[in-house]
Amino acid sequence: MKQSQEEKRKSLFCFYTARGYSPEDAAKTAGYPPTECGEQAALLLEQAQIRRRCKKLSRELKWCSPEALARAGLERLALAGADGTAELLRDDGELNSGADFFNVSEIRRPKGGGLEIRFFDRLKALSLLAELGGDSSDNAGSLLDALSRSARKLEDGDEDGAAV
Repeated sequence: MKQSQEEKRKSLFCFYTARGYSPEDAAKTAGYPPTECGEQAALLLEQAQIRRRCKKLSRELKWCSPEALARAGLERLALAGADGTAELLRDDGELNSGADFFNVSEIRRPKGGGLEIRFFDRLKALSLLAELGGDSSDNAGSLLDALSRSARKLEDGDEDGAAV
C-alpha cells in the first residue's frame, strides 16, 4: 500500500522532532511550505497520535538525551550543506523569515547600513565532535581526529604543516 504524500510528511515531521529539531524546523525539513511551518507544526502537535509517535521514536532512537542532542546539533552544523544560505535574504535585502537560520550565530545591522550575518565555525564543530569521541579505531573517528588536529593547528596559527 502506497503511503500518501501527507503521511510521508507526518512521518518525517515525527522523525525530525524526535531527532531534536524545533517543531518549525521539523515541519520545514519534512517538506511543508516555509510560510506554513509554524502553523503546520502546531496543528500536528495538537494530534495525540503525532505526539505519541514522536515520543516513541525518541525512546527507540535514544536521540533526545542532552548528549545526543548536542551531538546531533554539532553534526548538523559541521556536516550540513550550505545550500540554504542563499535563501537567508529576500530580493529586497531583508531577512527571509522562512529560511533555516540554524547555522547563523549572529545577525547585525551596522550603523553604516547593510546587514552582517555571521555563521558558526564548521571546523570548531568538527573539532568538538571529535572530542566527544567514540571509537577512534573506525574510519569516521580517524577522520574526525585528523580534522580536529587540523582545526587546532589553524587556531594556534601553525601554518608550516609540521606533524602534531
